Amino acid sequence: TEHREAITRPEPEVVKDGRYPVCEADRRLGCHRRTLHRYAEHLHITPRINPINRRQFFTGEQLTRIWRAAN
Repeated sequence: TEHREAITRPEPEVVKDGRYPVCEADRRLGCHRRTLHRYAEHLHITPRINPINRRQFFTGEQLTRIWRAAN
C-alpha cells in the first residue's frame, strides 16, 4: 500500500491558466513542497519553468488536478 500525505484543505481557488511558484502552490494546497512534488510525479505532471528566472511553477489547472487526486 502506498503511503500518501493528505492534502486536506478545501479545493484551492486558482485561475486555470495562472502561474503559481512552488512556494505559493504548496501554500494553496496546504502541504509541504516535497508532498506537492510527489503528487505531481505520481500524476505525471511536470512543473513548468519560468524562462526569466528559471524557477519552477505550476498552473492552476495542474494544482486542481493534484488536489482532486489527493481527495
